[in-house]
Amino acid sequence: MRSAIGWAWKALVVLACIAYEYSVYVSVSNAQSGLLHTILLWLPLVVLAAWIMVRSGNKLLWLAALLAVAAFVYVMEHEARLGLPVVSGISHAAVYLFLFWYFGRTLVRGREPLISRFARRIHGVLDPETSLFTRNATLAWCVFFAVQLMASALLFAFASIGAWSLFINVLNLPLVALMFVGQFVYRKVGYPGSPGASVWQAVQAFTQDTSPSSNSAEVR
Repeated sequence: MRSAIGWAWKALVVLACIAYEYSVYVSVSNAQSGLLHTILLWLPLVVLAAWIMVRSGNKLLWLAALLAVAAFVYVMEHEARLGLPVVSGISHAAVYLFLFWYFGRTLVRGREPLISRFARRIHGVLDPETSLFTRNATLAWCVFFAVQLMASALLFAFASIGAWSLFINVLNLPLVALMFVGQFVYRKVGYPGSPGASVWQAVQAFTQDTSPSSNSAEVR
């Protein structure tokens, strides 16, 4: 029963994210206004503020940065009706810049690749084949994050606002899912002896890795 509730909650979160992203795309493409537009505009900042209050170790610094972003969004919305594209663009860029840095820093000499660390937490000691696969997978995700950032910048500069919003809002999650599928196929074909992990195990490992308690333990 508890397992079913957990899966239902996860599915509900995914569906809510998909619904939000699609609603943003529709609102941006059609230049909509009104209550729904306002909710879509401020919801990510409210959620981020709640996360800062609960999880952040440096609340004052992050809240100050969030207030600066909120002020910029307010000005862009009231001066040019671009608040929602600004929120979408900042959110997309911030997430992928963070992920590119978080994964990429573990590829330098002398450090354990991030996906290797995840795999070790799930499976224990890694054999050489699995170590090579997880290092290559970490590199592949870094390339994916970089492509996301470059594609978003190019579409914003040279395509319509609707095409740009389609990429960062509607195609965002399907492309991430496609990366997981590609990683699965790559492991099955190239490294058949390497043990796998589910998407939720990977997400759970990432969540644990980025938690303040994990980071403080790593520093000690």
